[in-house]
Amino acid sequence: MKKIAIFLIIFILFLILLFAILKKNSNEEIIKIGFISSLSGKYSSLGHSVLNGFKLAFEEIDYKIGKNKIELIIKDDRQEQSEDEKVVEELINENIKIIVGNTTSSMTKVSRDKLLSHPEILLISATASSNEFTNIDDNFIRTQVANNSKKFDTLSKYLIKNNIENISIIYDLKNSNYSKGVALHFEKSYKQYNGKVVSKLDLNLDFNEILKQINSDEINAVFIIANAIDTAKLAQFFKLNNFSKTLISSGWAKELKLIEEGGIAVEDMIFVTDYDDNSIDPKYLNFVKKYQKRYGDLPSVFSAQAYETASILIETLKKHRHTNEIKKNYFVKKKL
Repeated sequence: MKKIAIFLIIFILFLILLFAILKKNSNEEIIKIGFISSLSGKYSSLGHSVLNGFKLAFEEIDYKIGKNKIELIIKDDRQEQSEDEKVVEELINENIKIIVGNTTSSMTKVSRDKLLSHPEILLISATASSNEFTNIDDNFIRTQVANNSKKFDTLSKYLIKNNIENISIIYDLKNSNYSKGVALHFEKSYKQYNGKVVSKLDLNLDFNEILKQINSDEINAVFIIANAIDTAKLAQFFKLNNFSKTLISSGWAKELKLIEEGGIAVEDMIFVTDYDDNSIDPKYLNFVKKYQKRYGDLPSVFSAQAYETASILIETLKKHRHTNEIKKNYFVKKKL
């Protein structure tokens, strides 16, 4: 009898412990967040910068919000429409309700268009700046400011002041949603100050053909709208061929990869960006310190934007789970 009593006590304690574990687990929820970026190929520098910044914010909270665990489902769009459509479909099939992506405006458009028939899924981008997404009430939101001509007024004034009155634009039409927008708004601003865009050329042309078309006395400078690697390669090509006109770049190429790949060929390049690398804001300096410790490198503007986007999402998820509520109660309300 004594052995039976001891067995019953142990069995009851086991049931109590099992019940406690099951009750704890029943209160836990795994929040799955999809992430799509260009993580391979020549666009991967931007993609990994965004991914690193995004992950850093979640690492700080140990991938947990309250009792709920966060799981990131990471996909590579390879900067290809067919691949992006494929990975978006995979996330839809995995019942993911929040997707962060993409890093370029052109791939973001592909994802946004595919998700229009899935209003229950929220798409968030930290870097897409195309005006095509502006003033549309859909299931896509972003923390990046859209391009506009006023953004380029300071650059236009600087160029005219320094007698740079005729420019050729070289842009990457594989990300045309972004590059065409930048070219359009810059030209609109530049014309106001009597500047002239002499020509617009696709970056994907043979570099010798590009050089042939812009190598004239009329052109004072070249505005390159491309990723860091392509911008660096074109600058190196110009340097090797003794083309010494002023080089201008959009914020897209403002990464350490540009300096690594471009070397002296990108010295004195003019950038148009609203990112202050020399900020002494304590929050910014703290972010830089944490990023350097984690990745052994300085963050780019894209890393910072992704980190801020993730931080906003984390704060929002503490209060809301439904995608409509996330959009309504934080991102739109805060006008970010």
